[in-house]
Amino acid sequence: MKLKKKNIIMSIIFLVLLVTVIIIGIFYNRKALYYETHFYPGTYVNGFDCSDLEAEEVISMLDAQIEGYLLEVVGRDYLTGKEKAVLGRIVPDDINLTFLDTRGIVLALLGKQEPYKWIYGYGEKEVSYVCEQEVTFDEEKLKSLINSWEACQEVNMLKAQDAYIDDSLARNNRYEIIAETIGTELDVDRVVQLAAEAVRQQEKVLDVEEYDCYQSAEIKQDDSILANAVETANTWLSANIIYDWNGTEVGVAYEELKEWISMGDNGPVLDKEAIAQFVAKQAALHDTYGMWRSFRTALGVDLTLPSGYYGWKTDREAETEELIRLIQEGAAAQRTPIYSSTAQKKGRSDIGNTYVEADLTHQHLYLFQNGNIVLETDFVSGDMSSKPGNVTPEGVFGVAYKTTNAILRGEDYRTPVTYWMPYFGNYGMHDATWRSEFGGDIYIANGSHGCINLPLDKAAQIYQYVYAGFPVICYYYEVDPLAGQNTDSEEGDTEEWDEDEAAEDD
Repeated sequence: MKLKKKNIIMSIIFLVLLVTVIIIGIFYNRKALYYETHFYPGTYVNGFDCSDLEAEEVISMLDAQIEGYLLEVVGRDYLTGKEKAVLGRIVPDDINLTFLDTRGIVLALLGKQEPYKWIYGYGEKEVSYVCEQEVTFDEEKLKSLINSWEACQEVNMLKAQDAYIDDSLARNNRYEIIAETIGTELDVDRVVQLAAEAVRQQEKVLDVEEYDCYQSAEIKQDDSILANAVETANTWLSANIIYDWNGTEVGVAYEELKEWISMGDNGPVLDKEAIAQFVAKQAALHDTYGMWRSFRTALGVDLTLPSGYYGWKTDREAETEELIRLIQEGAAAQRTPIYSSTAQKKGRSDIGNTYVEADLTHQHLYLFQNGNIVLETDFVSGDMSSKPGNVTPEGVFGVAYKTTNAILRGEDYRTPVTYWMPYFGNYGMHDATWRSEFGGDIYIANGSHGCINLPLDKAAQIYQYVYAGFPVICYYYEVDPLAGQNTDSEEGDTEEWDEDEAAEDD
């Protein structure tokens, strides 16, 4: 009886266990079937909690992401050039943006689960999946949208401008480099290309400036060619040259220089022709060479005499070259122009009070030193009755040079002299030892070939006084101021020894 009762109890227990196992099996199996279509607890896809969600729900949830997608394209404001300005926005409806095969992605993830191991899913940590969902969109609509933005329309684009040199000299009286203009000229095709890629990558912001979509200036403010040109031009402009032009101060400073300097295609240009004209103008204003001069003779008569080889004469070509050089150095200098001929004294009255005065009418010479007569002598000048070229010319001259022991040469003579002082080509003063008399009217029919013949001792004294540039004034009186007066004169020797050309005796 006890055994029978025991068997019954065991049977009941077995039956209960069997039922329990069956129930558990049914439950486990149903759960396995459940997780064939649902995700395990703690499963995240692209950040969404997909625990116990069916594939369709996850598909809908992932596809819904695209509805909130927005790509913001930023760059330079087309009106102000300000950076990080919004050029335009792209939303899914604008370009028919959708995901490709979200269902396939979700089902693939679900397929990774082992439904009959679902129980392990409750004990494991979170499982997170990041799925890159490919998208599809209408590329023509994207292109059309971007081209419709105001910033992408050519009429609104500000072209970049190269840096350049401001030659107006309006600021600081100097040449300056004006910085390049950044501009807002976009490469729209490049923007479309970048935007398409950004949409595919589901980026939220596209800064087109980071991808060099803007046309940039070729010449920048730091361009070495511009810098060198400005430095050179400003060096020229800084020159400050002050002339003593025959006693008159003449400045070459900013106002002159800015007219002479300009910017060419290859850098600064100095107007050499204008500089030459400046030198020529100053020479014309201040030179005295070739100028007729007023002169008061020793007898107190005022004459107007032509200029021979005497006076201030600027060497225009040499001075132009020197001035150009000084400007190019940016020099600050006080200078006297280069003269090819100088005079005894600066100014218009350039004879001064030290000179030789040859009264050709009276055949008498005066040597003035500081306004005082220090020597007088009679002489014989050019023959008046033979060749016209033998007549001693009148005018204001300057001693060209002086030398001793010269040989005077002509067509038919070769004559040595001790003192030779030419003042006008082959005309000069020299001793004439072949003559025994000087002065009077000897010169009329028995004069020289044009030179002033002097007694030896007087020639020696004059030689000690004169030097290159020493004034020699020769003149004839139209009306003799001594006419009617008793004047003594010595008859001159009729022997003729004169000269047309001279050379130093070797």
